[in-house]
Amino acid sequence: MKLKKLLFAAFLTAAFASTLNAQQYNSSLGVRLGYDNGVSLKHFFVPASAGEFIVAFSPNYFQATALYEYQQPVPNAPGLEWYLGLGGHLGGIHKHKDRYDGTFLIGVDLIGGIEYAFPQAPFNISLDWKPSINFTNGYNDYWYSGFALSLRYKF
Repeated sequence: MKLKKLLFAAFLTAAFASTLNAQQYNSSLGVRLGYDNGVSLKHFFVPASAGEFIVAFSPNYFQATALYEYQQPVPNAPGLEWYLGLGGHLGGIHKHKDRYDGTFLIGVDLIGGIEYAFPQAPFNISLDWKPSINFTNGYNDYWYSGFALSLRYKF
């Protein structure tokens, strides 16, 4: 019984220690480049849990997204971390340039990716896939177009 308690305590200590090393900054702000070009703000609430807020836009499109992300380091790769998350979005879109047929967008988003935080510079870079599903209409082409590269300043 004593061995079980000792092993359980060791497991909790190891899990807590790995979580403490899960991120190297508190907040970052930058650009998101891909099908959804825009601005990205990422903030860590606790070491392994972050919120990411994305405002994406184009001439016919606007969308605001809020995501919860769980982030952990990649073993034996200093500065490299993986993350998974989920959230939702609101926005609007014009389907055709020739006529006004705008529609309201509301839906859910998933995200998965990798992030590298430069140790000697105040920047990070991430590559992710963010598919989404819209509930308000049939506009759902994000399964293949949700890839993006984000470049952010850490502060």
